[in-house]
Amino acid sequence: MLEVAIKARMGDFPVEAEFSVEAGITALIGPSGAGKSSLLRLIAGLDRPERGKISFEKTVWADATTQRFVPPHKRRIGMVFQTGLLLSHLSVMDNIKLGARGERVRGDQLVRTGCDTLLDKPVATLSGGEQQKVMLARALAGKPQLLLLDEPLSALDPESRDDMLELLGAALPLLDIPAIYVTHAFEEASRLASRFVRMGEGKVEAVGSAVQVLANTGLKHQEKAVSSVIAGVVSSLDGGGIASVAVGRQSVEMSSVGLTPGEKVHLRLWARDLILAESKPYGISARNALVGRIAQMSALPNGQISVRVMVEGAQIDVLVMSRTAREMGLAEEKPIFIVFKSASLEPAST
Repeated sequence: MLEVAIKARMGDFPVEAEFSVEAGITALIGPSGAGKSSLLRLIAGLDRPERGKISFEKTVWADATTQRFVPPHKRRIGMVFQTGLLLSHLSVMDNIKLGARGERVRGDQLVRTGCDTLLDKPVATLSGGEQQKVMLARALAGKPQLLLLDEPLSALDPESRDDMLELLGAALPLLDIPAIYVTHAFEEASRLASRFVRMGEGKVEAVGSAVQVLANTGLKHQEKAVSSVIAGVVSSLDGGGIASVAVGRQSVEMSSVGLTPGEKVHLRLWARDLILAESKPYGISARNALVGRIAQMSALPNGQISVRVMVEGAQIDVLVMSRTAREMGLAEEKPIFIVFKSASLEPAST
C-alpha cells in the first residue's frame, strides 16, 4: 500500500495531499493545473515534500521530519508519461531493455502491451499509440512495485486512445500492484479505475468511488460516467451468441464474443444503463435482473440520488431522480432488483 500525507510548494504552487492507494487502479483526476503531475513527481521522488511523509508498504520513502529520502531509482516505480520519452537511435527492444534493470524481459508482457510485433522497428517510425505501448512495456520490464501513468493518452488520436484504454484495462489488473492513473477526463478514468482521488487547486478534495467523488466535489455533467464492476464466471455458451455468467448465486446474460466456459471475468455496469425495480420484471427487453439490498443513498448536486446496492458482495451504484426515490420508498436495507440489458455489460479492469 502507498500512503501519502504531505505538504509541499512547487515554485509558487502549493500541494497538499492525504490518501492511500492499494493494489488495483486508482484514478487521480482534476482539471488542468490542479496539481496532479506535481503530486506524481513527489511520489516518484523527483521532488521532496516540505512537510509530511510518503511510505510504501513498510518502507518510508520521504519523511520531512527525519529528513529520510529514498531516491527515485531505489523506489522501483514504473512511469509512463504523456509522450514517449524513448531513445530514437535504438530499436523498440533495446528501449524496453533499458527499463528492465537487469531483469529478463518477459515475452508474455510484450504480448500484453502490444509490443511483440514492434520489437525490431526503429523508434522514429512508430506512431504515437505505438510509442505509448513501448513506454508501458519499458515501465513494466523492471518489475515495478508501483506504476504511475501521467495522462498517457492525452496526445493520442481517438482511435489510438480507445486502443490503449482497452490494452490498459486488460494488462494492468494482471500485475496486482498499485497503479495511479492521472487524467482530467472523468469518463476515461471510469473505464479503468474503481477508486478515485480528486484534486483541485493543489489539494485533494475527495477520495472514494466515482459516486462519492461526485457527491463530495459538486462535479456536474459527469454522472453519465459513473460505473461499477462485478466479478463472475462464465457458466455456459448457448451457441447463439449469448453467454451465461454466474455472479455468486445469481446469473446474467451477455455477448459470448471472446468468452470461454469456466473463464473468470470482471464486468462493468454503467449507472446510466441501470433501472431499479421492487420486483423482478417480466416481458421486457432488459433480460438481466440482479437482486440485492440498498446499502447507502447519497444526494448529488444535480438533484439525483446515488443508490448503492450490495449484490453478492459487490457494490453497484445506480442513479435515480429524487422523486423516483421518494415514490419507490427507497431506503437503506430495502431489497431491490437492478435491471439492465445484456448489451450494457462490458469487460472491465479492476
